[in-house]
Amino acid sequence: MRRKKPEPEEPHPETRPEENPAAEVEVPSEPTGEPEVAEVAALQARVRALEEENTLLKQQLADKQDSLLRTLADFDNFRRRTRQEMEEIRRIALEEFLRGLLRVMDNFERALQSAEESQSFEKLLEGVQLTYRQMQALLREAGVEPIEAVGKPFDPNFHEAVQRVESPEHPDETVLEEVERGYMIQSRVLRPSRVKVVKN
Repeated sequence: MRRKKPEPEEPHPETRPEENPAAEVEVPSEPTGEPEVAEVAALQARVRALEEENTLLKQQLADKQDSLLRTLADFDNFRRRTRQEMEEIRRIALEEFLRGLLRVMDNFERALQSAEESQSFEKLLEGVQLTYRQMQALLREAGVEPIEAVGKPFDPNFHEAVQRVESPEHPDETVLEEVERGYMIQSRVLRPSRVKVVKN
């Protein structure tokens, strides 16, 4: 009788090379944790530095805003004081001018009264001339001077032509006659002269 060949033995499951995990997967070493702790500490220090810097910047901004508000308040006060001072200067100048004008008015009234009492044209003329000279002096004190126009070339900066007239004896664009006298005040035209201008 023929013997059967013995069947090969199945390897033990624990000894199979393909099923042994230790043979294929490397177990990572345990992390020490030192790099992560250092990075966290550095980030925390950076955050604290940024918070301190932010607090400092906020304080500086508040100081600048406070300084700006104080400067604006000072400027507003300065502007108000300047306006008040200018108004006071104008008021004083006007009062001074009016006091001088009142003196002229007093003399004018005295001249009229004297002329009425004496019924003299010469007295009236003398009083009017005196009053006129006082008025001229008052205007000069205020910086007002008459514009010389007659015989001068027409200048629209100082003259206003109200009529064109022919005059063969005079060149064109010459002021022939003054209808209303013009005046300057401190190099500025207060009122232009109204004139007749030659146009041949």
